[in-house]
Amino acid sequence: MSGRDIEPLAFRVKPLPEECFESWLRRLAECHDTTPKALFRHLGIDAALADRDLASSAAGAAEPRHAMVERLAWATMVSEKAISGTFVGCPKTDLLPLALRSIGCAQCWRDWLASAEPWRIERSWILRVTACCETHALLLTDLRGIMVRGHGNAARQLLEENVDRTRAQMARFTLVKTRLAWNGTIARAHVRGSDPSFGAMPARYRAALVGNRFHIAPARHLLLAALHSKDGLQAGQWEQIFGFTTRPGRGAPTGRARGASGPKLPDLAKTIARIGLRQLERKRRELGKVCKRLERAKENYSFVHWQGVWRKGRAALAHEVSLRRAAEMAGGEISAQTCLRGFQEALVYLQEAGLADGTDPVARCDGDRWDDCHEDVHRLRARLAACFADPDFRVLLHLPSLPVGFDALEGTQCLAPIQMKAAAFLTGLTFKGA
Repeated sequence: MSGRDIEPLAFRVKPLPEECFESWLRRLAECHDTTPKALFRHLGIDAALADRDLASSAAGAAEPRHAMVERLAWATMVSEKAISGTFVGCPKTDLLPLALRSIGCAQCWRDWLASAEPWRIERSWILRVTACCETHALLLTDLRGIMVRGHGNAARQLLEENVDRTRAQMARFTLVKTRLAWNGTIARAHVRGSDPSFGAMPARYRAALVGNRFHIAPARHLLLAALHSKDGLQAGQWEQIFGFTTRPGRGAPTGRARGASGPKLPDLAKTIARIGLRQLERKRRELGKVCKRLERAKENYSFVHWQGVWRKGRAALAHEVSLRRAAEMAGGEISAQTCLRGFQEALVYLQEAGLADGTDPVARCDGDRWDDCHEDVHRLRARLAACFADPDFRVLLHLPSLPVGFDALEGTQCLAPIQMKAAAFLTGLTFKGA
């Protein structure tokens, strides 16, 4: 019976980009509520093929495969080229076992679930060498437990937890970008079925990666991450644990270390524990540095706190003085009495803010020291200039000391802008016609 003697199937299920053959065949059978074997029997394809590993185009006879592709193409109205594009070109020894071809990227599945796209397994995910998803740079994990939950909220929650957990596990390793790039190069070459251009790849790295048997351990993704990390084991130690040189699946291993009898789970546990201890030691050093900084901050807390209180007090003082001086200036012309009152109020505010004691920094004389200059502006200017230039008063205001013979009133143009403002509102030295 030729391919055109059968009727096309009811649903047109097309292969998605980079989807492997088994993933597409499973979606096609589920869409028609049947099994791959029953579907092959209905299409006149040898049902025994459904039990075989059909992912690699390099495995098995070419004629039965071509007949299968031709019938599937006619039944689904999909081009033979599109179906042939679901196969990988490398031998079966470079692929994961059939039972583990549910390994994939949890973040891709989460995105497809959010956009109502069907789940699938990409061709590069079924390779033994592939460590991460090229789209999200996330370690590949087994998604079989999520697949059986269906496309519901439970599956969405499990995918989110899987992504967060895998990201946290990746943070324990210092992954080397060069090795990840090598991994992608080898994976793409396996998909095409061509020999990868190893170039500068170390021979021991290739021996540890190509044909690896990490899938015998539940922590396959962690072993691959360790191999591609800066803190991973040396290549010789990998060979000692797994006992192979290049491709152990193609023949008896020839590069076993002395006394090695093959992979052992206790060795794998020790490997992961050693890497974890190294990461914990690094975290301990980082936390020690943080604790030292916190101790220094605790010791300096009182000084910093009172310094902040002192700054706020000075800012409140400056604001209050400026408001009062502005109100007086708006009420009429500035006189000698106004200047004197502004100077006296500044001293009072300094005392209230705790920046000065109850004594006048300038030596006092008997009686009112300002009586003789209430009506004489020039004498008041000289008296205020002497007070302003007094060292004790300038220390209270945090102003630089003036040189000997410097006139604080005539030389204000040499002061910095902030010091000129302090001279203006603390002493009220603004005179008309002066």
